[in-house]
Amino acid sequence: MEHIGISVIVPIYNTKPYLKECVDSILKQEVEVPFEVLLVDDGATDGCAEMCDEFAAKDKRVRVFHQENQGLSAARNTGIDAARGRYYAFVDSDDFVRPQYLATLRAAIRQYGADMAICGAEDVTEWGESLPRPAYTQELEEGVHTGDELLPGFYGEASAYYTVAWNKLYKAELWKTLRYPDGLIHEDDAVAHELFHTAKRVACVPEPLYCYRLREGSICRTDLTPARFDGVTALVMRCEYFAKENLPQELQDQAVAACWHRYLSLCAQAKTMKNPAILNRWNEEQARMKALLPAARHCPCLTAAEKFSCARWGGMPLPKAKEGRRK
Repeated sequence: MEHIGISVIVPIYNTKPYLKECVDSILKQEVEVPFEVLLVDDGATDGCAEMCDEFAAKDKRVRVFHQENQGLSAARNTGIDAARGRYYAFVDSDDFVRPQYLATLRAAIRQYGADMAICGAEDVTEWGESLPRPAYTQELEEGVHTGDELLPGFYGEASAYYTVAWNKLYKAELWKTLRYPDGLIHEDDAVAHELFHTAKRVACVPEPLYCYRLREGSICRTDLTPARFDGVTALVMRCEYFAKENLPQELQDQAVAACWHRYLSLCAQAKTMKNPAILNRWNEEQARMKALLPAARHCPCLTAAEKFSCARWGGMPLPKAKEGRRK
């Protein structure tokens, strides 16, 4: 069996207009080691499944996995379970990468003896045109850091740069016992902190080698739905993990504040709605947030007004779906 250096995992669901550009950009990588491309068709209904099979028929580096629609987390996990490479990378099926993406990240890992490497990224239009200002690069310092040194970056202006799965190359060992939680749409927020804490050394490359496509209808650009509360669930998981690992108190305070900020933002939207599904999910999430009320009271990252809102929305009875909204 051929030695595989890198496994590139591409979860796919109804992104047919962008899929060819995505896969072609991966197959054209200028990297010296053999790599495989794992296309995980998560029950696509727009012709992506057939396109995946065509890619595999034309290029032996492509492997295809078809499954019923289970969501992004499950699709990524399918790829992780099947990957044979020494390193893993993730590329979303509506994005694309520059020709030196894999080679540059691999070289950084080898140069610094790192467990993971991160590169810069740029936003592109729906048609693939570069936007003037690069995204997620403001706080990136070239060189090597411990994973814990980078955790405060989760709460800066470029937080998405650190928490997303897709602008990184990972040693396979980091995923030995770790998987994305099935069903969560904010799966990155539930996993990234554990990856960074586990990684002893993380190499940073400022060059924007990943192209993130801004388009209508993507998971991160939708109106309020019950699933948006998944983002709160993920951040609660992060708070629990930081406490369990006894990470510095300042970092725990930042995690608590970020969790409450996201929850209160959703509360502000949900309180004007009568959607039963949203109200039910809101009630479920409030139960989780009650456990964080003691931490909120003593959190220096929250203002007095925010602490009042935490007590109000974290402890007050919420309207039940069948009763509608109380006045």
